Amino acid sequence: MIQPPPQRIRVTLKPVLDFTAAEWRTLHTFFRSRELADWNDARPIRMPGWLFRRVMREEERTGERAGFGVLDERGQLIGSAELYDLRPPPPLTPTAATLGVMIGRPELWGQGYGRAAVGALLTWAFQERDAPLSRVRLTTFAHNRRAQRAFAACGFREVGRTARAGRTDVHMELTRAQWLAAQEASAQNAAE
Repeated sequence: MIQPPPQRIRVTLKPVLDFTAAEWRTLHTFFRSRELADWNDARPIRMPGWLFRRVMREEERTGERAGFGVLDERGQLIGSAELYDLRPPPPLTPTAATLGVMIGRPELWGQGYGRAAVGALLTWAFQERDAPLSRVRLTTFAHNRRAQRAFAACGFREVGRTARAGRTDVHMELTRAQWLAAQEASAQNAAE
């Protein structure tokens, strides 16, 4: 399991391949939720739990994504964090990926769990991964300013917008060099 830096110990990331049967059931309910799907511009999944589990495991094994469960302080699964759309795609060594994060329990929204999950995932992607990524990107809805503020607090910068029918997407990214510089500055500030 991956633990974020000590100043952010609020969540733990657990690889999806290590999930218990109960954690798979919980994750499946998150992906079946209409409210959560709407925030991800998706439809709630309709596949049965056993098939959902099989698809997710296969994507992990082929390297199409790096997925984790987000566990709270009590070790309860409260969401997911993942890197997907790896570029170049496996079997080549990816240098960039798209970040996705979801806190599946709406009563926990706005309490810092998503930000802590993003911080832990970035630590893994830029520092602990066998072949660290050089860039992580994401897209969020323009009206989701809370998410944009949380991503900006993790170091992401807006790099563009795309207008679509009925909405605008905000594109953000963070490079490994920017992340390392921020980590170094944070360590220096803590030492002073």
